[in-house]
Parts: sequence; structure tokens; C-alpha cells
Amino acid sequence: MKFYLTVSLLLFGFLVAKTQIHCGLVEIDPNSTTNELLTFDSFSKYTGGIQVNSVARIRVRIEDKAIVDPLCSWSLIMTVDNNPGGGTAPTDWERLALYGNGLANNPPITELQIRVRNSCSTSLIDGVYQNFTNNGDIIDIIAPMLPVTPAGSCANNVNGVGSYLTNYDEFNFDIDIRVIPDFTYNPGIYQLSVRFHLEENP
Repeated sequence: MKFYLTVSLLLFGFLVAKTQIHCGLVEIDPNSTTNELLTFDSFSKYTGGIQVNSVARIRVRIEDKAIVDPLCSWSLIMTVDNNPGGGTAPTDWERLALYGNGLANNPPITELQIRVRNSCSTSLIDGVYQNFTNNGDIIDIIAPMLPVTPAGSCANNVNGVGSYLTNYDEFNFDIDIRVIPDFTYNPGIYQLSVRFHLEENP
């Protein structure tokens, strides 16, 4: 009996339609999607789980305007999407295919553990696995509306001007995932999407 879980990691930065308010550039580079298929087909995988380190890397670039604005800062959050519009319960993985009669439960979103880390531990959740519980839940990597913390200090909540090209340890985030299911879930193929959202603070 096989159990497949697909995790889609969507990386995107938010750009104001007209112009940035305080910053000249706010982006994740590259702005792309990463998919990871986890296949549970042995006893050891069910009991020990599957962990994938550096399944994605978020590389942030923040540039100031030509006339420097000291209020240029940013936030980075992650959210989970299980396609509730398609009939998925808000607490479950989206089911793509079911094997057998489906008498057991579908896996809950809490089965996905996600960890964010970088060399400077700039995020307050650095190195600690986090769980979502419902569709649309938000986990702050660098929380919105914090006071500006300039780059170069390798401190918590660095959110000022900088780049993974010049301040790699502060502006590069490795994403790890881990899933440890048990035997009480319906065998099948399930999917979750995790979105990483980079945005300038207003």
C-alpha cells in the first residue's frame, strides 16, 4: 500500500502595481515553484518519516530608491493552501487520488513540518519545525511591520536594504520539510501548497 504526498513550494515577491512606496526593488530570486514528491512505501518510512533538507532556497533582494528612504523594509511570511474550493476540508491535505475504499482518514495539514533556517538565525523561528493547522494559516519568517533592522549585523529580524548577493547569511533562507505519517490514513496521493510571500512594509 503506497501513500504519496506532494508539497509545492511557491516563491513569490509582491510588487505594488505602480511603484514601491519606500523601496526600489523587493524580490525573491529566482521567483519559481519547487515540487517535492514524498513516497511512503515501507514500514521505516511510515514510522521514521521522510525529511528533505534545502527543498527550496529563498534568496531575497531589497534595493532602496535612488533617493534613500530610511523606511525601506520588508516582511516574509509563509501560508498553506489545500484547495478548499475543490471540496477539501480546511484541516486536510488535498486528495488527488484514493487507493481502496477510503474508510480511514485523510492526512491532516499538521503532518507537514516545515523549518526555515539561515546562517545568521535572522528569523525568530530559525531551525525550529513549524506546523500549519488550517488552510490559509500564516507563519511569519520575518514578521510584517517590525522596526527597521539594517543588514550587516547578523541579528534577529534583519529586514532592511540588502541582498543574498552581498549579505548572503541574512538574505538566504533554506527550507526543510519533514512528514512522519502513521498507518491510519487513506492510501492515495495528496497535495499541499506552501506559499512564501515577500512584501515591502507600507
